[in-house]
Amino acid sequence: MNLNTPPAIAGNIPQDVTERAGENAVFIVYGLKETPRTADRIKDLCANFSAMIRSIRNRFPDMQFSCTMGFGADAWSRLFPERPKPRELETFQEIKGARHTAVSTPGDLFFHIRGRQMGVCFEFASIIDEKLKGTVDPIDEVHGFRYQDGKAIIGFVDGTENPAVDENPYEFAVIGDEDSGFAGGSYIFVQKYLHDMNAWNALPVEEQEKTIGRKKFNDVELSDEEKPANAHNAVTNIQDSAGNDLKIVRANMPFANTSKGEYGTYFIGYAGTFSTTRRMLENMFVGDPAGNTDRLLDFSTAVTGTLFFAPSYDLLETLGE
Repeated sequence: MNLNTPPAIAGNIPQDVTERAGENAVFIVYGLKETPRTADRIKDLCANFSAMIRSIRNRFPDMQFSCTMGFGADAWSRLFPERPKPRELETFQEIKGARHTAVSTPGDLFFHIRGRQMGVCFEFASIIDEKLKGTVDPIDEVHGFRYQDGKAIIGFVDGTENPAVDENPYEFAVIGDEDSGFAGGSYIFVQKYLHDMNAWNALPVEEQEKTIGRKKFNDVELSDEEKPANAHNAVTNIQDSAGNDLKIVRANMPFANTSKGEYGTYFIGYAGTFSTTRRMLENMFVGDPAGNTDRLLDFSTAVTGTLFFAPSYDLLETLGE
């Protein structure tokens, strides 16, 4: 099997949900305005979205360009009232533990733009903004960049727990026949984390490694004897009732506003079921058992949290009609 080829799920071609994090990324969250033309403008964007991507790729064939478009639960109901919702699309409900909270923040439309150069990401973002002008309000925009050899700002390689080279990422990132009306689509969950770098850098490297569950220099996973139960990669490692690993596809990116002292990670997880992502979050913020929370949260604070649905290209076209 060619693991880079999306599955033929009832003829539905997934958006670019399994692409690598890339060199540069722009993450944009919009809210819908109450205007008579809002729905028509967004439906027009749906109808032309794949053509817009194709145009950029034809002009810049070496830029590894991609973009994913997603809808929040409220936006879906407002824009497509005659259509059912994807089974697990809902407004994200905050997860509040004894010490940490995964907050819920608003968002109607989401765009994840990736490319080798920020210039091509900027151009596509500006095209989207022009097409939606007057019908949306900006909620959040983050510009991510590749740091060193794919590391997060805290100095550890990010995305190591993604599906392995001998696993098909589409099996984890894309909806299948279990929700056939939305086959080929994906749930997108995003969180913006801010890191307390002073506290983190004050930790000895050995303690940082126990917090993450991996070696800092070579990304080798700690043994079960070395790894604490509250290590980041321990609490996010979950299985189904048969003992099979449940995974999501991450495309996290670091970002920074150095003059403001802001250093962070933009977490983005693509999954065929949001319940998998939510279970990971509950393990992190509440603990399983309760209280065994992710040690990394002592240094990283989630300031956003929003769930979106990315339709297949085929469904996007249909929505545009």
